[in-house]
Amino acid sequence: MMHILIQIWKWLMQPKLWRFVGFVSSIVGLLCYGLSSSFNYLFGDWNLLKIFLYSVFSLIISLIILFAKTWQHSTSLRFKAHAAFLVLTITSLYSFFFDKVMNGKPDAYSLLSCAAFAIMLLSLSRKTQCGFEVDLLYFFLGCLIVQLMKIKLQLFIVGAGFGYLIIILRSSFSSIDVVIYNEDLTSPQDENLVIIEVNSDSLQLTSTDIGSSMVEQLSNYVKALRQENSNIIEKLGDDSGFIMSDPDFMIKALPTETIDNLHKTAKLMVSAGFEKDFSDVYISCRKECLVECLTRLGFKKLNIEDIQMLSWMEIEDGLKRWIKASKLALKILFPTERRLCDRVFFGFSSTADLSFMNVCMEFTLQLLNFADAIAIGSRSHERLFSVIDMFETMRDLIPEFESLFRDQYSLSLQ
Repeated sequence: MMHILIQIWKWLMQPKLWRFVGFVSSIVGLLCYGLSSSFNYLFGDWNLLKIFLYSVFSLIISLIILFAKTWQHSTSLRFKAHAAFLVLTITSLYSFFFDKVMNGKPDAYSLLSCAAFAIMLLSLSRKTQCGFEVDLLYFFLGCLIVQLMKIKLQLFIVGAGFGYLIIILRSSFSSIDVVIYNEDLTSPQDENLVIIEVNSDSLQLTSTDIGSSMVEQLSNYVKALRQENSNIIEKLGDDSGFIMSDPDFMIKALPTETIDNLHKTAKLMVSAGFEKDFSDVYISCRKECLVECLTRLGFKKLNIEDIQMLSWMEIEDGLKRWIKASKLALKILFPTERRLCDRVFFGFSSTADLSFMNVCMEFTLQLLNFADAIAIGSRSHERLFSVIDMFETMRDLIPEFESLFRDQYSLSLQ
């Protein structure tokens, strides 16, 4: 159900949809108005000249509605002021003459034309910010309500309900205000500077419930993944011979269904604007997994000062654990996290790279800090062979390290 709601919302926000709706509404509105009694009262009976002029006028209006987005380059403050004044003058004159000659009940064509013009202006306000489209929208909604009341007073409810629906849609669309500038001072690569301002408050009511539901669903999938991790980590404390012989055993052990569910949830949440929420939950889950792995291997989290205070026996034991943890991390754990990120965030490569870096950075820094502390520590002969083993391990693992941390977010680790 949540997936359907999000897809409907995305479909309603498509600019191409409202471009088509506005164009069709303009044709319907102009056609109905030409056939209505309102037109006949104001302009008299049809003749060839009126048909020609009205056809040309209708064609111009329809084309303006169809290509309104290209007019955003000229929406200066002076243009908006003159347009608003022109609309105010025209609507005032129309209201005066309409009220003067229109005494009877309006026909269906008049009602349809007002409703169609309101939808047309809703579409126009979705595509451009000229400054007059909202005023015209309210004008035609008011005309529709008044005409319905002339037919029957109770029809006020119908007109008010339609107006409320249009205004609510308009307020949702106004959450995205697009202003386009075309200036000579812009760079050649970006001649048309586009500034997008997003007002999240207008979407808060609709997005909060959807977001909380998706986060709850994500938490369930993460719990299932964490449980599987706990079962896999049990094997890490044992002899790693089998584990090293099959570096893909962790990714194979994770249920495909759980990974697919995480990927579907990622697509939904990213599309709905909850990319950070998903990434935070995912990163927290995977970091807990790596911490559990460290604990299972007996590799303690120590800073450089703590390491330098250790006795030689403790350092020698720590070196053995470090070598085992480093091999396991760069041959098993990190490649598993890399492949898991690529599958969960498939289609969002930058998010996958950033999430992988955030998951593995703390663990990686612990390993590197331990090696750094040993390297700058005492140069006693008894430590020589153990230190050589550490450097040989680092040398052998450099190709794995470079292949894993290859993206732009991992440059600080290289």
